[in-house]
Amino acid sequence: MSPDCNSSNPTPTSSGSASAFPSATLDARERHKLAERERRKSMRELFLSLHSLLPHSSTVRKEQSAILDEIIKYIPLASARLRSLRNRSTSTTTTSSSSSSSSSSSLHDSDAVVHVKGTRGDCDIRVAPELSSSVAIRVRGDRVNVSLTDTKGGTTTTAAAQSLMPLSSVLDELESHGLRVVRSTHCRDGAKILHHSECKTNEGSEGSPVLVKERLQELACKLQKLGKSTSSSPARVAMSRKRFSSSD
Repeated sequence: MSPDCNSSNPTPTSSGSASAFPSATLDARERHKLAERERRKSMRELFLSLHSLLPHSSTVRKEQSAILDEIIKYIPLASARLRSLRNRSTSTTTTSSSSSSSSSSSLHDSDAVVHVKGTRGDCDIRVAPELSSSVAIRVRGDRVNVSLTDTKGGTTTTAAAQSLMPLSSVLDELESHGLRVVRSTHCRDGAKILHHSECKTNEGSEGSPVLVKERLQELACKLQKLGKSTSSSPARVAMSRKRFSSSD
């Protein structure tokens, strides 16, 4: 009897270790599935972000292969456009700074009443009858740069400041001579005014280079006389200021 009882009892060590292995294998598989699920979710979110960056995203399918195809096509086009915009911005800045410096220097280098030089449609026009008032016009192709300075007696009184040339009068003269203002800077410092406008000739305006020079020379003389006329008619200055403020 004693040997039979001993042989019927199972070994506890072998059964416990056998039941532990399936549990460990199951946990590893679940962790792998969860990690793979999170990876796919993250990839899908990244592709959806790329999809939203496309300029024509509404016409692109939200599939990874379609998104990749469109991104590969779009990146070279976007890079080329960015380079073109940078080159254009650099060229515009360089041209503007060189035109401003040359126009500013021409205001102080000449005391001639009217001086015109240039060929083939390009010309420089300067009107400087006195040091306190001068006008310079620079023409290069269809672009016209206008710079002027005007000072009333070197004082900073209220009456002198009120007699300075109003911006609206300058813009009216530019438009009446067939120029379209692209950019304009108008600064006042006490009794002194500094103005610079970058313009283009209107597409509808026609005429030979000689006529264009004559028209711009007339504009320079009118702008120079405009400073004197504003000091003698305060009512006109007030009316022009009111008109300019209402247009803003």
